Amino acid sequence: MKRQLVLYLDNCVFSEILKPGAIAMRRNFSALPHRIAFSDVHITEMRNNHEEYSTLLNELDAVFVRNPGQVHERYDPISALDTAVPEERFANYFEFSPAYEAFDEMLAPMHHLMGGRREKSMDQVALETERAITNSLMNPLGFEPDGNSGEVSNALKSGTESLASIDVSEVWQTIDTQVSAAREGDPMREMDPGEKVHHVLSKLSETERRGFIEEFPEKFAQLRVLKTGELTGFAFALFGMGLTKRKGKFTGPRQTQKFAAQFRDAQHIEEASRCDCFITFDQDASELAASTFAYAGFPTQTLLLMNQ
Repeated sequence: MKRQLVLYLDNCVFSEILKPGAIAMRRNFSALPHRIAFSDVHITEMRNNHEEYSTLLNELDAVFVRNPGQVHERYDPISALDTAVPEERFANYFEFSPAYEAFDEMLAPMHHLMGGRREKSMDQVALETERAITNSLMNPLGFEPDGNSGEVSNALKSGTESLASIDVSEVWQTIDTQVSAAREGDPMREMDPGEKVHHVLSKLSETERRGFIEEFPEKFAQLRVLKTGELTGFAFALFGMGLTKRKGKFTGPRQTQKFAAQFRDAQHIEEASRCDCFITFDQDASELAASTFAYAGFPTQTLLLMNQ
């Protein structure tokens, strides 16, 4: 008897299956002799249509991918597969949604540092981020600057001051040069996933490349125990270095949303690394996942579906 594979579907696949005209696709995925998997990242992305997604996840007899090392902030390559109970998971999300929103707000300085929202200064971005996080945490923490949440307030102000001191213009120039060098002439078109990583690393300065490889040597996931979120950070760094395409200067409200979505792609890649296959309609996500798995040393395969 063949082993059941664990197939991690990108959120775009679930949303495609949910469409009224995708009856055959829905039937085919339901008939697969393997397990369909989802994670906390999906819950965040599915929240606005949670009732229909709950029905779909139950219909697919999906399993929830959980990191058993999460409590110790340790990445565990062996996934715990829990029952779906999507209604419960969405309820938990909505209960703590302000905290999730605060996390999304924390991405704003990173977006700015990597070249987004260039119409603003880092001082402005840092202050707006502090205010947004404070507003998000107002309800769950009973947040009052002079109350019991003083430590949180002080930490936010300290973070704001640290961010405001960064000169981003030099960082932007370095990143723009790096991405342009990595992608000029579409040199990665015929490269295999591992070669793409070596290519983007070759465009770093000698000092930067040495430091990056020291932190992330090839097959690093086989050499040490990773921390939770470390693989997400690695995948996102590859995106930042130009492994996948950027659609112009990513600035403005729409690009801010795209940046958050790109970060969630990196989170999906970490969750999918515990599964047998990552399946998506998104070519950039597929390429980023394949390169991440190949270089880091994961056996997880990627499958790019084509829209009909």
